[in-house]
Amino acid sequence: MSNMEERIYAAIGWLERGQLSDGQGGAGWGWVADVPPNPGNTAEVVCALARAGHDIPQADQVLALVRRETVGRDEHGDWAFRAPIDLSWRLRALRCLGVGAAETDAVDCRDALIGVRDLDSGGWRMAHGVGPISVTATAGAVQALSAIAMVDEAAGRAASEGTRFLVESMIKQDPRVQPMYACAYVAGALARPEIAAIGGKRVERARDLAVQRMLAGLRDGEPGVEEEPFRRENVADTWRHLTLHLSVGALLIAEPRTIFDPAVRAALTHLLDLQEIEPLRAQQGGFRTSPEGFVTSYATTQALEAMVGARQVVSEYVNPARVFDMICREEGNHHEDAQQIMTVRGRTVVMNSLAGAMEVAIGVPAGLTISLFAVGFADDLGKVGSRALLVWGMLFVAAATLIGLTTRLPHVSKRRIAALVFAASTAVVLPIVSFLLT
Repeated sequence: MSNMEERIYAAIGWLERGQLSDGQGGAGWGWVADVPPNPGNTAEVVCALARAGHDIPQADQVLALVRRETVGRDEHGDWAFRAPIDLSWRLRALRCLGVGAAETDAVDCRDALIGVRDLDSGGWRMAHGVGPISVTATAGAVQALSAIAMVDEAAGRAASEGTRFLVESMIKQDPRVQPMYACAYVAGALARPEIAAIGGKRVERARDLAVQRMLAGLRDGEPGVEEEPFRRENVADTWRHLTLHLSVGALLIAEPRTIFDPAVRAALTHLLDLQEIEPLRAQQGGFRTSPEGFVTSYATTQALEAMVGARQVVSEYVNPARVFDMICREEGNHHEDAQQIMTVRGRTVVMNSLAGAMEVAIGVPAGLTISLFAVGFADDLGKVGSRALLVWGMLFVAAATLIGLTTRLPHVSKRRIAALVFAASTAVVLPIVSFLLT
Protein backbone atom coordinates (compact mmCIF):
# COMPACT_ATOMS: atom_id res chain seq x y z
CA MET A 1 0.00 0.00 0.00
CA SER A 2 2.91 2.38 0.58
CA ASN A 3 3.66 2.40 -3.15
CA MET A 4 0.02 3.16 -3.97
CA GLU A 5 0.00 5.97 -1.41
CA GLU A 6 3.16 7.39 -2.94
CA ARG A 7 1.62 7.29 -6.40
CA ILE A 8 -1.56 9.00 -5.18
CA TYR A 9 0.43 11.78 -3.52
CA ALA A 10 2.61 12.12 -6.63
CA ALA A 11 -0.50 12.57 -8.80
CA ILE A 12 -1.93 15.13 -6.37
CA GLY A 13 1.44 16.91 -6.38
CA TRP A 14 1.39 17.10 -10.18
CA LEU A 15 -2.09 18.61 -10.09
CA GLU A 16 -1.07 21.17 -7.48
CA ARG A 17 1.97 22.21 -9.51
CA GLY A 18 -0.17 22.48 -12.64
CA GLN A 19 -2.65 24.95 -11.18
CA LEU A 20 -2.62 28.27 -13.04
CA SER A 21 -4.13 31.70 -12.52
CA ASP A 22 -6.45 32.97 -15.23
CA GLY A 23 -5.45 36.57 -14.58
CA GLN A 24 -9.01 37.53 -13.64
CA GLY A 25 -9.18 36.44 -10.03
CA GLY A 26 -9.66 32.77 -10.80
CA ALA A 27 -7.36 29.75 -10.76
CA GLY A 28 -7.63 26.24 -12.09
CA TRP A 29 -6.49 23.81 -14.73
CA GLY A 30 -6.47 23.28 -18.48
CA TRP A 31 -6.18 19.82 -19.97
CA VAL A 32 -2.48 20.54 -20.61
CA ALA A 33 -0.28 23.41 -19.46
CA ASP A 34 -0.64 25.23 -22.80
CA VAL A 35 -4.44 25.39 -22.50
CA PRO A 36 -5.82 28.21 -20.31
CA PRO A 37 -7.50 27.16 -17.07
CA ASN A 38 -11.21 26.61 -17.69
CA PRO A 39 -14.32 25.55 -15.73
CA GLY A 40 -14.50 22.11 -17.38
CA ASN A 41 -11.03 20.74 -16.63
CA THR A 42 -11.02 22.55 -13.29
CA ALA A 43 -14.27 20.87 -12.24
CA GLU A 44 -12.80 17.44 -13.06
CA VAL A 45 -9.76 18.14 -10.87
CA VAL A 46 -11.90 19.45 -8.01
CA CYS A 47 -14.04 16.28 -7.98
CA ALA A 48 -10.98 14.00 -8.10
CA LEU A 49 -9.19 15.82 -5.27
CA ALA A 50 -12.37 15.78 -3.19
CA ARG A 51 -12.73 12.03 -3.68
CA ALA A 52 -9.12 11.60 -2.61
CA GLY A 53 -9.91 13.56 0.56
CA HIS A 54 -7.46 16.33 -0.36
CA ASP A 55 -8.02 20.04 0.16
CA ILE A 56 -8.53 22.13 -2.98
CA PRO A 57 -5.57 24.52 -3.35
CA GLN A 58 -6.59 28.20 -3.65
CA ALA A 59 -10.20 27.12 -3.19
CA ASP A 60 -11.65 30.65 -3.43
CA GLN A 61 -9.98 31.34 -6.77
CA VAL A 62 -10.96 27.88 -8.03
CA LEU A 63 -14.57 28.50 -7.02
CA ALA A 64 -14.51 31.82 -8.89
CA LEU A 65 -13.46 30.02 -12.07
CA VAL A 66 -15.98 27.17 -11.72
CA ARG A 67 -18.78 29.71 -11.31
CA ARG A 68 -18.08 31.18 -14.78
CA GLU A 69 -19.95 30.08 -17.88
CA THR A 70 -17.36 31.47 -20.28
CA VAL A 71 -13.65 32.20 -20.29
CA GLY A 72 -11.82 34.51 -22.63
CA ARG A 73 -9.17 33.43 -25.10
CA ASP A 74 -6.81 35.82 -26.85
CA GLU A 75 -7.12 34.29 -30.31
CA HIS A 76 -10.53 32.63 -30.55
CA GLY A 77 -12.81 34.78 -28.43
CA ASP A 78 -14.98 33.55 -25.58
CA TRP A 79 -14.98 29.85 -24.73
CA ALA A 80 -18.41 28.80 -23.45
CA PHE A 81 -19.03 26.05 -20.90
CA ARG A 82 -22.79 25.80 -21.04
CA ALA A 83 -23.18 22.40 -22.71
CA PRO A 84 -24.96 19.72 -20.62
CA ILE A 85 -21.69 17.89 -19.98
CA ASP A 86 -20.17 21.13 -18.67
CA LEU A 87 -23.17 21.93 -16.49
CA SER A 88 -22.93 18.48 -14.87
CA TRP A 89 -19.25 18.82 -14.01
CA ARG A 90 -19.65 22.38 -12.77
CA LEU A 91 -22.59 21.41 -10.53
CA ARG A 92 -20.62 18.52 -9.05
CA ALA A 93 -17.58 20.74 -8.49
CA LEU A 94 -19.68 23.46 -6.84
CA ARG A 95 -20.98 20.89 -4.37
CA CYS A 96 -17.43 19.67 -3.67
CA LEU A 97 -16.41 23.27 -3.01
CA GLY A 98 -19.13 23.64 -0.38
CA VAL A 99 -21.74 25.53 -2.41
CA GLY A 100 -25.22 24.70 -1.10
CA ALA A 101 -27.90 23.25 -3.36
CA ALA A 102 -30.04 26.36 -2.79
CA GLU A 103 -27.32 28.87 -3.66
CA THR A 104 -27.64 30.84 -6.88
CA ASP A 105 -24.82 29.24 -8.88
CA ALA A 106 -25.91 25.69 -8.02
CA VAL A 107 -29.55 26.51 -8.79
CA ASP A 108 -28.62 28.08 -12.12
CA CYS A 109 -26.62 24.97 -13.13
CA ARG A 110 -29.39 22.69 -11.94
CA ASP A 111 -32.11 24.63 -13.80
CA ALA A 112 -30.09 24.80 -17.01
CA LEU A 113 -29.28 21.07 -16.82
CA ILE A 114 -32.89 20.03 -16.22
CA GLY A 115 -34.05 22.44 -18.92
CA VAL A 116 -32.04 20.75 -21.70
CA ARG A 117 -33.12 17.19 -20.83
CA ASP A 118 -34.73 15.27 -23.70
CA LEU A 119 -38.25 14.63 -22.48
CA ASP A 120 -38.88 11.64 -24.75
CA SER A 121 -35.88 9.54 -23.69
CA GLY A 122 -35.09 11.08 -20.31
CA GLY A 123 -31.45 11.46 -21.36
CA TRP A 124 -29.18 14.32 -22.31
CA ARG A 125 -27.18 15.31 -25.39
CA MET A 126 -23.57 16.42 -25.20
CA ALA A 127 -24.72 19.78 -26.60
CA HIS A 128 -28.18 21.30 -26.22
CA GLY A 129 -30.38 20.50 -29.20
CA VAL A 130 -27.56 19.03 -31.31
CA GLY A 131 -26.62 15.39 -31.83
CA PRO A 132 -27.92 12.08 -30.42
CA ILE A 133 -28.70 11.31 -26.80
CA SER A 134 -25.33 10.66 -25.16
CA VAL A 135 -24.52 8.07 -22.50
CA THR A 136 -21.62 10.30 -21.41
CA ALA A 137 -23.79 13.36 -20.88
CA THR A 138 -26.65 11.38 -19.30
CA ALA A 139 -24.40 9.58 -16.81
CA GLY A 140 -22.79 12.90 -15.88
CA ALA A 141 -26.17 14.56 -15.35
CA VAL A 142 -27.44 11.65 -13.26
CA GLN A 143 -24.40 11.84 -10.98
CA ALA A 144 -24.71 15.62 -10.60
CA LEU A 145 -28.46 15.69 -9.97
CA SER A 146 -28.63 12.60 -7.77
CA ALA A 147 -26.26 14.31 -5.32
CA ILE A 148 -28.94 16.93 -4.57
CA ALA A 149 -32.00 14.71 -5.09
CA MET A 150 -32.70 14.45 -1.35
CA VAL A 151 -33.26 18.22 -1.08
CA ASP A 152 -34.52 18.94 -4.60
CA GLU A 153 -37.57 17.09 -5.91
CA ALA A 154 -37.16 18.28 -9.51
CA ALA A 155 -33.53 17.16 -9.57
CA GLY A 156 -34.60 13.80 -8.16
CA ARG A 157 -37.19 13.27 -10.90
CA ALA A 158 -34.74 14.20 -13.65
CA ALA A 159 -32.07 11.93 -12.18
CA SER A 160 -34.60 9.10 -11.98
CA GLU A 161 -35.56 9.52 -15.66
CA GLY A 162 -31.89 9.62 -16.64
CA THR A 163 -31.27 6.47 -14.64
CA ARG A 164 -34.15 4.77 -16.42
CA PHE A 165 -32.60 5.67 -19.79
CA LEU A 166 -29.22 4.21 -18.77
CA VAL A 167 -30.80 1.03 -17.36
CA GLU A 168 -33.01 0.44 -20.41
CA SER A 169 -30.13 1.10 -22.80
CA MET A 170 -27.92 -1.39 -20.98
CA ILE A 171 -30.51 -4.13 -20.67
CA LYS A 172 -31.68 -3.77 -24.29
CA GLN A 173 -28.05 -3.67 -25.51
CA ASP A 174 -28.50 -0.30 -27.20
CA PRO A 175 -25.58 0.37 -29.59
CA ARG A 176 -24.76 3.50 -27.60
CA VAL A 177 -23.67 1.40 -24.61
CA GLN A 178 -21.54 -1.07 -26.57
CA PRO A 179 -18.26 0.88 -26.24
CA MET A 180 -16.38 0.12 -23.03
CA TYR A 181 -16.23 3.77 -22.02
CA ALA A 182 -20.04 3.96 -22.18
CA CYS A 183 -20.33 0.93 -19.91
CA ALA A 184 -17.89 2.59 -17.51
CA TYR A 185 -20.11 5.68 -17.31
CA VAL A 186 -23.22 3.55 -16.79
CA ALA A 187 -21.59 1.46 -14.05
CA GLY A 188 -20.22 4.56 -12.31
CA ALA A 189 -23.60 6.30 -12.32
CA LEU A 190 -25.58 3.25 -11.19
CA ALA A 191 -23.10 2.60 -8.39
CA ARG A 192 -23.71 6.00 -6.79
CA PRO A 193 -25.01 5.52 -3.22
CA GLU A 194 -28.19 7.49 -4.04
CA ILE A 195 -28.96 5.25 -7.02
CA ALA A 196 -27.78 2.00 -5.42
CA ALA A 197 -29.99 2.72 -2.38
CA ILE A 198 -33.05 2.73 -4.64
CA GLY A 199 -31.82 -0.54 -6.08
CA GLY A 200 -34.21 -2.80 -7.88
CA LYS A 201 -33.56 -5.83 -10.03
CA ARG A 202 -33.27 -3.84 -13.26
CA VAL A 203 -30.70 -1.43 -11.84
CA GLU A 204 -28.65 -4.33 -10.49
CA ARG A 205 -29.00 -6.21 -13.78
CA ALA A 206 -27.85 -3.20 -15.81
CA ARG A 207 -24.88 -2.62 -13.51
CA ASP A 208 -23.89 -6.29 -13.73
CA LEU A 209 -24.10 -6.20 -17.53
CA ALA A 210 -21.86 -3.13 -17.62
CA VAL A 211 -19.35 -4.82 -15.31
CA GLN A 212 -19.28 -8.00 -17.41
CA ARG A 213 -18.85 -5.97 -20.61
CA MET A 214 -15.86 -4.12 -19.15
CA LEU A 215 -14.27 -7.33 -17.86
CA ALA A 216 -14.64 -8.92 -21.30
CA GLY A 217 -13.12 -5.86 -22.92
CA LEU A 218 -10.13 -5.85 -20.57
CA ARG A 219 -9.51 -9.54 -21.28
CA ASP A 220 -9.63 -8.88 -25.02
CA GLY A 221 -7.27 -5.92 -24.78
CA GLU A 222 -9.77 -3.31 -25.98
CA PRO A 223 -8.81 -0.24 -23.89
CA GLY A 224 -7.76 2.77 -25.93
CA VAL A 225 -8.67 6.39 -26.50
CA GLU A 226 -12.04 7.05 -28.15
CA GLU A 227 -13.43 10.42 -29.16
CA GLU A 228 -16.95 11.86 -29.00
CA PRO A 229 -17.34 15.09 -31.03
CA PHE A 230 -19.85 17.74 -29.98
CA ARG A 231 -20.31 21.50 -30.05
CA ARG A 232 -20.00 24.14 -27.37
CA GLU A 233 -22.34 26.69 -28.96
CA ASN A 234 -20.46 27.74 -32.14
CA VAL A 235 -17.23 25.89 -31.34
CA ALA A 236 -16.56 22.28 -32.36
CA ASP A 237 -15.03 20.28 -29.52
CA THR A 238 -14.09 16.69 -28.71
CA TRP A 239 -14.55 14.65 -25.53
CA ARG A 240 -11.74 12.11 -25.27
CA HIS A 241 -12.63 8.89 -23.47
CA LEU A 242 -9.70 7.06 -21.85
CA THR A 243 -11.16 3.56 -21.80
CA LEU A 244 -8.46 2.02 -19.59
CA HIS A 245 -8.61 4.76 -16.95
CA LEU A 246 -12.42 4.84 -16.94
CA SER A 247 -12.90 1.07 -16.86
CA VAL A 248 -10.54 0.40 -13.96
CA GLY A 249 -12.08 3.20 -11.90
CA ALA A 250 -15.66 2.18 -12.68
CA LEU A 251 -15.06 -1.50 -11.93
CA LEU A 252 -13.56 -0.74 -8.53
CA ILE A 253 -16.55 1.45 -7.69
CA ALA A 254 -19.33 -0.72 -9.11
CA GLU A 255 -17.91 -4.14 -8.14
CA PRO A 256 -14.93 -3.76 -5.77
CA ARG A 257 -14.13 -7.49 -5.64
CA THR A 258 -13.19 -7.43 -9.34
CA ILE A 259 -9.79 -6.24 -8.17
CA PHE A 260 -9.03 -9.96 -7.66
CA ASP A 261 -9.81 -10.67 -11.31
CA PRO A 262 -6.52 -11.17 -13.21
CA ALA A 263 -7.71 -8.93 -16.06
CA VAL A 264 -8.42 -6.06 -13.66
CA ARG A 265 -5.12 -6.51 -11.84
CA ALA A 266 -3.30 -6.47 -15.17
CA ALA A 267 -5.24 -3.37 -16.28
CA LEU A 268 -4.44 -1.59 -13.01
CA THR A 269 -0.76 -2.43 -13.50
CA HIS A 270 -0.94 -1.11 -17.07
CA LEU A 271 -2.60 2.06 -15.81
CA LEU A 272 0.10 2.62 -13.20
CA ASP A 273 2.72 2.22 -15.93
CA LEU A 274 1.31 5.38 -17.53
CA GLN A 275 2.39 7.51 -14.57
CA GLU A 276 5.61 9.51 -14.78
CA ILE A 277 7.43 8.44 -11.62
CA GLU A 278 11.03 9.55 -12.27
CA PRO A 279 11.83 12.39 -9.83
CA LEU A 280 13.71 14.44 -12.43
CA ARG A 281 10.91 14.36 -15.01
CA ALA A 282 9.08 17.66 -15.52
CA GLN A 283 5.73 15.82 -15.48
CA GLN A 284 6.57 13.68 -12.45
CA GLY A 285 3.36 12.31 -10.89
CA GLY A 286 1.13 12.94 -13.91
CA PHE A 287 -0.52 10.26 -16.04
CA ARG A 288 -0.39 9.86 -19.80
CA THR A 289 -3.42 9.20 -21.94
CA SER A 290 -1.60 6.19 -23.46
CA PRO A 291 2.01 4.94 -23.62
CA GLU A 292 2.64 7.37 -26.50
CA GLY A 293 0.21 10.09 -25.34
CA PHE A 294 0.58 13.33 -23.43
CA VAL A 295 0.40 13.82 -19.68
CA THR A 296 -2.95 15.55 -19.16
CA SER A 297 -5.13 16.72 -16.30
CA TYR A 298 -8.06 14.51 -17.28
CA ALA A 299 -5.86 11.40 -17.54
CA THR A 300 -4.42 12.19 -14.13
CA THR A 301 -7.79 12.83 -12.47
CA GLN A 302 -9.29 9.60 -13.82
CA ALA A 303 -6.22 7.61 -12.79
CA LEU A 304 -6.30 9.27 -9.36
CA GLU A 305 -9.91 8.16 -8.84
CA ALA A 306 -8.98 4.63 -9.90
CA MET A 307 -6.07 4.55 -7.43
CA VAL A 308 -8.24 5.89 -4.63
CA GLY A 309 -10.76 3.15 -5.43
CA ALA A 310 -8.02 0.53 -5.38
CA ARG A 311 -6.73 1.81 -2.05
CA GLN A 312 -10.20 1.59 -0.52
CA VAL A 313 -10.83 -1.92 -1.86
CA VAL A 314 -7.46 -3.20 -0.67
CA SER A 315 -7.97 -1.76 2.81
CA GLU A 316 -11.37 -3.48 3.07
CA TYR A 317 -10.79 -6.86 1.43
CA VAL A 318 -7.10 -7.68 1.39
CA ASN A 319 -5.34 -9.26 4.38
CA PRO A 320 -1.60 -10.00 4.72
CA ALA A 321 -2.02 -13.69 3.88
CA ARG A 322 -3.81 -12.86 0.63
CA VAL A 323 -1.13 -10.32 -0.30
CA PHE A 324 1.61 -12.88 0.34
CA ASP A 325 -0.23 -15.45 -1.77
CA MET A 326 -0.56 -12.97 -4.65
CA ILE A 327 3.14 -12.13 -4.45
CA CYS A 328 4.09 -15.80 -4.54
CA ARG A 329 1.73 -16.40 -7.45
CA GLU A 330 3.17 -13.47 -9.38
CA GLU A 331 6.84 -14.11 -8.62
CA GLY A 332 6.81 -17.93 -8.53
CA ASN A 333 10.01 -18.07 -6.45
CA HIS A 334 9.45 -21.70 -5.50
CA HIS A 335 8.32 -24.39 -7.92
CA GLU A 336 5.52 -25.44 -5.55
CA ASP A 337 4.03 -21.91 -5.68
CA ALA A 338 1.22 -21.29 -8.15
CA GLN A 339 2.77 -19.81 -11.30
CA GLN A 340 1.32 -17.98 -14.26
CA ILE A 341 2.01 -20.34 -17.16
CA MET A 342 0.28 -18.42 -19.94
CA THR A 343 -2.58 -16.03 -20.65
CA VAL A 344 -5.49 -16.96 -22.92
CA ARG A 345 -7.84 -14.08 -23.86
CA GLY A 346 -6.96 -12.25 -20.67
CA ARG A 347 -7.46 -15.32 -18.46
CA THR A 348 -4.39 -16.56 -16.65
CA VAL A 349 -3.49 -20.26 -16.59
CA VAL A 350 -2.01 -21.03 -13.15
CA MET A 351 -0.17 -24.25 -12.17
CA ASN A 352 2.57 -25.42 -9.82
CA SER A 353 5.18 -28.14 -10.16
CA LEU A 354 2.90 -30.87 -8.77
CA ALA A 355 0.25 -30.10 -11.37
CA GLY A 356 3.01 -30.00 -14.00
CA ALA A 357 4.28 -33.42 -12.93
CA MET A 358 0.74 -34.82 -13.16
CA GLU A 359 0.47 -33.37 -16.66
CA VAL A 360 3.72 -35.11 -17.62
CA ALA A 361 2.52 -38.38 -16.08
CA ILE A 362 -0.68 -38.25 -18.14
CA GLY A 363 0.38 -36.45 -21.30
CA VAL A 364 3.61 -38.27 -22.14
CA PRO A 365 2.18 -41.83 -21.93
CA ALA A 366 -0.89 -40.69 -23.87
CA GLY A 367 1.26 -39.14 -26.58
CA LEU A 368 3.54 -42.15 -26.82
CA THR A 369 0.55 -44.51 -27.00
CA ILE A 370 -0.90 -42.52 -29.89
CA SER A 371 2.49 -42.51 -31.62
CA LEU A 372 2.87 -46.28 -31.20
CA PHE A 373 -0.55 -46.79 -32.74
CA ALA A 374 0.57 -44.61 -35.65
CA VAL A 375 3.65 -46.81 -36.17
CA GLY A 376 1.89 -50.13 -35.56
CA PHE A 377 -1.05 -49.43 -37.88
CA ALA A 378 0.85 -47.44 -40.49
CA ASP A 379 -0.24 -49.75 -43.32
CA ASP A 380 -3.90 -49.55 -42.36
CA LEU A 381 -3.90 -45.80 -41.78
CA GLY A 382 -1.96 -44.91 -44.88
CA LYS A 383 0.93 -42.50 -45.21
CA VAL A 384 -0.99 -39.30 -44.54
CA GLY A 385 -3.12 -40.72 -41.72
CA SER A 386 -0.23 -42.38 -39.88
CA ARG A 387 1.95 -39.27 -39.97
CA ALA A 388 -0.92 -37.03 -38.92
CA LEU A 389 -1.59 -39.33 -35.95
CA LEU A 390 2.13 -39.31 -35.18
CA VAL A 391 2.25 -35.51 -35.09
CA TRP A 392 -0.84 -35.48 -32.86
CA GLY A 393 0.81 -37.90 -30.41
CA MET A 394 4.07 -35.95 -30.36
CA LEU A 395 2.08 -32.78 -29.68
CA PHE A 396 0.81 -34.36 -26.45
CA VAL A 397 4.37 -35.28 -25.47
CA ALA A 398 5.75 -31.82 -26.30
CA ALA A 399 2.97 -29.97 -24.45
CA ALA A 400 3.32 -32.13 -21.34
CA THR A 401 7.11 -31.74 -21.39
CA LEU A 402 6.80 -27.97 -21.79
CA ILE A 403 4.38 -27.66 -18.85
CA GLY A 404 6.45 -29.97 -16.66
CA LEU A 405 9.70 -28.09 -17.26
CA THR A 406 8.09 -24.66 -16.97
CA THR A 407 6.53 -25.40 -13.59
CA ARG A 408 9.62 -27.19 -12.26
CA LEU A 409 12.07 -24.47 -13.36
CA PRO A 410 10.33 -21.19 -12.51
CA HIS A 411 13.55 -19.14 -12.71
CA VAL A 412 14.23 -20.16 -16.33
CA SER A 413 12.63 -18.09 -19.09
CA LYS A 414 9.43 -19.69 -20.39
CA ARG A 415 10.38 -18.67 -23.92
CA ARG A 416 13.75 -20.40 -23.60
CA ILE A 417 12.11 -23.61 -22.39
CA ALA A 418 9.55 -23.45 -25.20
CA ALA A 419 12.29 -22.94 -27.77
CA LEU A 420 14.27 -25.91 -26.48
CA VAL A 421 11.23 -28.21 -26.43
CA PHE A 422 10.23 -27.14 -29.93
CA ALA A 423 13.78 -27.65 -31.21
CA ALA A 424 14.04 -31.10 -29.63
CA SER A 425 10.67 -32.16 -31.01
CA THR A 426 11.28 -30.99 -34.57
CA ALA A 427 14.98 -31.81 -34.84
CA VAL A 428 15.20 -35.12 -32.98
CA VAL A 429 11.98 -36.86 -32.01
CA LEU A 430 9.81 -36.34 -35.09
CA PRO A 431 12.52 -37.31 -37.63
CA ILE A 432 13.32 -40.52 -35.73
CA VAL A 433 9.70 -41.60 -35.46
CA SER A 434 9.02 -40.58 -39.04
CA PHE A 435 11.90 -42.81 -40.09
CA LEU A 436 10.15 -45.74 -38.41
CA LEU A 437 7.14 -45.16 -40.66
CA THR A 438 9.14 -45.36 -43.90
